[in-house]
Amino acid sequence: MSAYVLIPLLPLAACLVLVLSDRRFEGRGHRIAIPAIGLSFILSVGAFIEVLSNGPITVPLYRFVDSGTLVVDLGFFIDQLTVLLLLLVTGVSGVVHVYSSGYMIGDARHSRFFAVTSLFTFAMIMVVMSSNLLVTYVFWEIMGLCSYLLIAHSAQRPAAGKAATKAFLVNAVADVGLGFAVVLTFATFGTLDIQEVLARAGSMDGQTINLLGWAGVDCPIGTVTLITLSMFMAVCGKSAQVPFHVWLPFAMEAPTPVSALIHAATMVNAGPFLLVRMSPLLIVSPAAMTVIAVMGATTALFGALVALTQSDIKKTLAYSTISQLGFMIMTCGVGAFVAASFHLLAHGCLKAFLFLSTGNALESVQAHGHVDAEARPEAKSSAAVLVGALLLACVPPLVIFSGPYESMWSSQGFVSGRVAFWGIGLVTVFLTAMYLVRGALSALQSGLFGARPSLLSGPYFLSILASATMLGVVLVTVWTRFAEFLTPAVGRRLPLGEVVPTATLSVPILLPLAVAIGGCGCAYVLHITRRTSVLAQSTWMKRCYVHLLNKLYFDEFYEAYVVEPMLRLARWLSRIVDLRIDRGIVGAAGGTVSLARWLLRVVDLGIDRGVVGAGGRTVGLAGWLWEFFDTRGIGDNVDRLAYTVDAAGHALDRGEPRALQHHLLILVVSLVAAIGLFYWLVQ
Repeated sequence: MSAYVLIPLLPLAACLVLVLSDRRFEGRGHRIAIPAIGLSFILSVGAFIEVLSNGPITVPLYRFVDSGTLVVDLGFFIDQLTVLLLLLVTGVSGVVHVYSSGYMIGDARHSRFFAVTSLFTFAMIMVVMSSNLLVTYVFWEIMGLCSYLLIAHSAQRPAAGKAATKAFLVNAVADVGLGFAVVLTFATFGTLDIQEVLARAGSMDGQTINLLGWAGVDCPIGTVTLITLSMFMAVCGKSAQVPFHVWLPFAMEAPTPVSALIHAATMVNAGPFLLVRMSPLLIVSPAAMTVIAVMGATTALFGALVALTQSDIKKTLAYSTISQLGFMIMTCGVGAFVAASFHLLAHGCLKAFLFLSTGNALESVQAHGHVDAEARPEAKSSAAVLVGALLLACVPPLVIFSGPYESMWSSQGFVSGRVAFWGIGLVTVFLTAMYLVRGALSALQSGLFGARPSLLSGPYFLSILASATMLGVVLVTVWTRFAEFLTPAVGRRLPLGEVVPTATLSVPILLPLAVAIGGCGCAYVLHITRRTSVLAQSTWMKRCYVHLLNKLYFDEFYEAYVVEPMLRLARWLSRIVDLRIDRGIVGAAGGTVSLARWLLRVVDLGIDRGVVGAGGRTVGLAGWLWEFFDTRGIGDNVDRLAYTVDAAGHALDRGEPRALQHHLLILVVSLVAAIGLFYWLVQ
């Protein structure tokens, strides 16, 4: 068996040890979880090197289900896409576990936290490595369950419980789509093996299914289109796409390490990963790709605009995550699967840095109970956060609009990818620069990062993260190799190896950089100076601001038209159950009790008394018989009876010869009479 099986098994083993240890490792759970995640990361590096040298790896394990035509093999498929996601998941998860070892000191559920985070990491690793669609669906659901447990870690706070419930319900509704996609995939292809499905995807082009045939309505739709859109429904839930985005901002109720884990390494990254993994199936349906691109662009624009209006730095980071995820989904919709994968990796590293540094500052402020900028020295983490924000604002234009990165958009041969590259890219760069710089300046102006952090999660630790973040910039020089490495693992419109024509929309690199600088300048003017522009004074701009400040009232809409009607229905059903069913059960129980009482009276008055009477009469008869046949009377009667029988025997002996003669005489006379009568009748 391959050593790569240990990549998911080590986090699972850490979880089981902490769960079954009966609180023996309470307060020391990180000593079990951190080595397990660290070894998984080392093995992931080894898998990356082997795939880079020898190509994809297939690791069969055992047959999980074998029933008729349904065969489910539990095994791993490790290709270029898999190893990149493994490095992200295990690497960021390892950093989060190290950070949590200091952050969670003194927590009442210390070991439980590390057990669930290990299980969360295990589920995401299984989603990435699985070679079967049904197994992917199973661990997709386990990941949702782990997110519920982590968000509700501080269950004593009602807000945390409500946030966890919202996250669980939204994802549960969206995941119905993936379940339907699994069933329809098996009905269409006869298998759930992902690589076999992707290899046969092209042959299903043009195959349709009558979606409303059960109602007698002719409504044909492409089978692949229906499968892809069903999967995309689950992607919208996990990756917080409009209108399933409402759970992600409330997930901030979880501890800061959980937020970093969800936003950077697991959960939300599962959506773009699934689309890239199923990209050969996706490109067969242009209609599905159009829907995905429109939904992704809408989410990217919505998240960026809402992030501009938020004053809470965690909410700003949450909506920036929504915006960036929308951008990834949109790139998948226009066929830029390599660009989406690179964006996913870069966003995961940088967002983990921002969440952990922000959580470190908030923890320090809570420890001091106040912000006193004059009484303490300037914190080094302030510069780290500002540098991180400027990097996210100004480096992406240089990165995104360079030639090698543009080739990631056009390597799959989609014209829509080259058009969206410039249109959506420039808008996203401007809005991203605005909300990042605004959030950083607001935090610095409030003195949030002036507190002195602890040694484990302080400047030294953040310096390591900042250094790791800067290493991402080095990838600019190896983009061409990155595209060459990942292209064989994703779907292509053009045959592999064919030269892609150069993009016709060529714009100097200074334009996107100028757009980013313009976004930084707008953020400075709007949030530092007191001047109010003419545009801001207009009525329609104020209305737009109010709508965006309230997140376009998505939460209020769900509350009024989904939550409240469901609660009213539940109350009505409760009354029905109480008035009808419960009362009927109580009535039936009362009737049963009455019947039992009647039967008790019948048994008591009838049967029991009859039995008692019969018993009394039997006892009386026995007494009479005893009085009638006393011991001496019985002996005399027996002697007298024996004497009488003996005398009768002697009398019979004396009369027996005479009786025999009489019998013979009667027999002879009867015989003579019968012969005479017979003779007379014959004559």
